Amino acid sequence: MKQVDCEEVKRNVHEFLHSELQETELEGITSHIANCESCEKHYDIEVVFNQVIQRSCDEAPTDELAERVKQRLREIQDHD
Repeated sequence: MKQVDCEEVKRNVHEFLHSELQETELEGITSHIANCESCEKHYDIEVVFNQVIQRSCDEAPTDELAERVKQRLREIQDHD
């Protein structure tokens, strides 16, 4: 299994939540989250964030909007 650090978890948490990663990446991130309190909290925030978006939107955002939101989240995370 690939070793994963906190930065990789934060970069890929959205894709992880939507099962958009390869099996080895999923396993590595799952293992890391299970053993890292900081990343577990970050994951929990992303889960809640996704739930709020799903309840608030009747239809999927455009690809452009989704990418802008992901980019802004990454910028915020980089400042933490």
